[in-house]
Amino acid sequence: MKSPLPSSPRRRTAAALLCALMLFASSSYAQKKSDPVSSTNAKALALVGKPAPDFTLPDPKHSEFRLADNRGKVVVLAFWATWCPPCRAEMPMFAKLQMEMAGQGVSFVLIANDDPAKASAFLAKSKLDVWSLTDSNRAVSTLYGANALPKTFVLDRTGTVAKVILGKASEQELRAAIKSAQQPGN
Repeated sequence: MKSPLPSSPRRRTAAALLCALMLFASSSYAQKKSDPVSSTNAKALALVGKPAPDFTLPDPKHSEFRLADNRGKVVVLAFWATWCPPCRAEMPMFAKLQMEMAGQGVSFVLIANDDPAKASAFLAKSKLDVWSLTDSNRAVSTLYGANALPKTFVLDRTGTVAKVILGKASEQELRAAIKSAQQPGN
């Protein structure tokens, strides 16, 4: 009885390479199709040049925060969580820039994808003077494609998304995005 497998070494090598190529192609396709980070990043990046989705979240010091009430200002929306090391590393920069730019028409709105008590405890323990809202049900985060963290959005004075920073923002990159959003016509 003749074997169904190729008999020569060249044929076996060719068959093995073909199988490996097919396996690689199918796994790459499946990964791209189901990669949640890529899809949330694509959703976030698709907002550039479009009006930022409006939202309302409870404000720990007042009754509520509504994004639309900040038209006329450059707004930095920074999505973070206590369990996210790059997010925690950004916090001192946000505190510094928030204080520095307070009178320049720039609002920093940090949004924790976390339990409100955990977020408040982290900020208190870190002694960071930043203002943060909590999106505990992640509705706003989903709206912005900010389920992979950290993610920062810079909105111009008209409420249009001017820049999206995926991952940990550098101070230089954030300053440049804010400066660009402050320019007339933005």
